[in-house]
Amino acid sequence: MSREAILAAVKAAGVVGAGGAGFPTHTKLAASADAIIANGAECEPLLQVDRELLSHYLDEVLVGLEVARETVGAERAYLAVKAKYEALITQLRTAVASRPWLQIAPLPDIYPIGDEQRLVYEVLGRIVPARGIPIQVGAVVLNVETLYNIAGAYVGQPVINTYITVNGAVAEPGTWAVPVGTTIQDVIKWASPVLEPSELAVIEGGPMMGRLVEDLSQPVTKTTKGLIILPQFHTVVTRLRSEAAALRRAFSVCSQCTMCTDLCPRHLLGHPLWPHRIMRSLAGSTASDPEAIAGALLCSECGVCDSYACFMGLSPRQVNQALKQQLSTHAKPQFVNLDEVREGFAASQIPSQRLTYRQDLVRWVKDAPFMGTLPEPDRVLIRLDQHVGMTAHCVLELGQEVSPGTLVGNLPDGELGALVHSSIHGVVCGIEDEVVIIERGGRDG
Repeated sequence: MSREAILAAVKAAGVVGAGGAGFPTHTKLAASADAIIANGAECEPLLQVDRELLSHYLDEVLVGLEVARETVGAERAYLAVKAKYEALITQLRTAVASRPWLQIAPLPDIYPIGDEQRLVYEVLGRIVPARGIPIQVGAVVLNVETLYNIAGAYVGQPVINTYITVNGAVAEPGTWAVPVGTTIQDVIKWASPVLEPSELAVIEGGPMMGRLVEDLSQPVTKTTKGLIILPQFHTVVTRLRSEAAALRRAFSVCSQCTMCTDLCPRHLLGHPLWPHRIMRSLAGSTASDPEAIAGALLCSECGVCDSYACFMGLSPRQVNQALKQQLSTHAKPQFVNLDEVREGFAASQIPSQRLTYRQDLVRWVKDAPFMGTLPEPDRVLIRLDQHVGMTAHCVLELGQEVSPGTLVGNLPDGELGALVHSSIHGVVCGIEDEVVIIERGGRDG
């Protein structure tokens, strides 16, 4: 298959960055690079999708990696997984032996090693420029599930399932293939929560960078990787729920201990991001350090500052989120980062186990093995904005029958975005607020 045909197939399948970013993969593969990295780090506590896909669908992942490597013209490919997964690495070595272009990149068990800029430095020793992307240093980074979906696209299979780990306060933690659009409440019931509905809280994503789900009737999307079930008053839940109060306190009581900056992963990479200076500048609502304020644009929102570094429970991360919205309307500042990592880079890494203890998650850390594909639910809610870029426009009509893979949302030629497909057999029963509702049934149902 030619390069153009591969890009067209990946676009037609609606492949996006499954690790959470949702960037259209056909656009990413249109670049040229000398190295490609398969991101299997999965550094957030309690998540396990990448490990399970590598264990159960290694052949498909490697097909996707080879297709991606040839498409971007990379000479070398790297499969990045944590060194502590010894059994998995043994399995990978057998596969690598017959692929001279592929190399295993064992990773330390630190947070946030899965951040693509941190990963590029760990694997290739290259520093991505401040507010830059890996292609600027000749690298393309793709999540393991994204590579699995590229392999599917190569044989004409659109993305209709997403792989999700359900873990935490559940009797049967596991990782499932879930039809896109399934409601969160339908997914978590398969793991049998051990708390009453009024006592549990659900986090979509990981406990560090995830979001608190207030409405369990919301659907999962192509980028949903985890659903973490915790008690309502758990430390992580309380932190996620107190954003407004945290912002008010952040402006008034910061002690300028500098721990948020000392441990900031982007700062340690040499980027001009100084969280403590941002906090100081905003004290009293006066922006006295515009250089530091601009650095908020460089924040990866990994949560190290508020979930690990700050002993006062403040949240530079949330301050940065608020500043990003304001700064997006201003001219883009020019950033200059160091040519090497900062002094203390190695000593400032955060062991994942220590992070897990700090977040009071140890009792909830359980193995979440692959459990197969969930049955088709009674209905799915297919969002038309599951990706970076333009929202897809619905091409279906009310009452129309669909099957898994039927095109639901399309885009005009040349627009950044991704196509969206039906994940079940059924009938379109609603089109509203950029969501297409499909009820199971019809001729094939």
